[in-house]
Amino acid sequence: MILSAYIHIPFCSQKCDFCDFAAYAGLLPLEDQYCQVVCEEINKRLEQLDTKPTLTSIFYGGGTPGLVKPANLAKIHNTLLGYVSCVDDMEVNLETTPHAITKAKAQEWLEIGINRLSIGVESLQDEELQAIGRDHNCHQAVNGIKIACQAGFSNINCDLMYGLPGQDLDSWRKSIQDLILLACEYQQIKHVSAYALELAHHSPLLMRFPKDSKAYPPESEVVKMYEILVDLLGQAGFKQYEIANFSQSGFQSIHNLNYWNNGEYFAFGVGAHRYFNGCRSSNWRSFNKYIEDPFGNETSEFIDQTTRLNEAMMLGLRKIDGIDLAAFKDDYGINILEKYAAKIDKLKTGGFVRLLKGKLSLSDKGILVSNSVIAEFI
Repeated sequence: MILSAYIHIPFCSQKCDFCDFAAYAGLLPLEDQYCQVVCEEINKRLEQLDTKPTLTSIFYGGGTPGLVKPANLAKIHNTLLGYVSCVDDMEVNLETTPHAITKAKAQEWLEIGINRLSIGVESLQDEELQAIGRDHNCHQAVNGIKIACQAGFSNINCDLMYGLPGQDLDSWRKSIQDLILLACEYQQIKHVSAYALELAHHSPLLMRFPKDSKAYPPESEVVKMYEILVDLLGQAGFKQYEIANFSQSGFQSIHNLNYWNNGEYFAFGVGAHRYFNGCRSSNWRSFNKYIEDPFGNETSEFIDQTTRLNEAMMLGLRKIDGIDLAAFKDDYGINILEKYAAKIDKLKTGGFVRLLKGKLSLSDKGILVSNSVIAEFI
């Protein structure tokens, strides 16, 4: 078994107004108890395995894992390592807000074995950060990156967001350009993830900026923001390898590639979703319920062959290189060119997909309407 593992750390100093994840502000005093329960969950779920799995990556996500005491992260990490084998170049990623980074913590993270840091920059414009409820500013973002580099991290990802209230093409371009300048100064920045704002139904952001608010850039501008993103990062040496992800050569996210390749993965912690032995399940999203019953599932679904095929198409087409037709046939027993012949012909004629060197991928035009194109197959 070759898998990845995800550990959810739900604590935040302040929950962002757009956030729909299982993340909670004000609960940090409970971190010792929570981390102990996560260790108990790992013990119970993994001691039942007949075969020792091999991990290619571990991802501490949140929330803000960077907020908790490194000793608690180490406790979880060592518990997990007691049940698995690890590839030599295993990726161990930690998500954090920039202002949670200190030199002492960063050094302890490295000692634990964390070798990739994902920093939630989101914007390098103070007004935009305030608009979405972030509790850091541009100066703190830059300083957090600087501290992480000085501590010894050599593989850093920075997250950005676009389509934000108050954002326009010029401010978005400036955020990207400023980040590129930072990457020139701190060459440890190897990866950029950039996501368009998605408004959750009960998002607090909607109370200040309803969906029809003119504060949001129009859809045509959001499309242009994406094009600016691809162009500027490409010129700076960040190659796009997935719709929202760009990296320097050799620094693609191993953990996320496992998702996009439809691989299986463990997951632990409140609200965490796992995919193992053909079954997808999730833990309780309620913090209190998870603490009381860390081994219960809020959802559980067996992934049948049709669903597995649909998900493989959806995830594979998010990759810029697309789907390797021969490998897909080996894995799923399906000849894509035969099964989807009419749909592929229609999409090729419209300029939305391309067939090149044995791969089916979205065209530049297709990426802009990727959800609609992918829906044709599923």
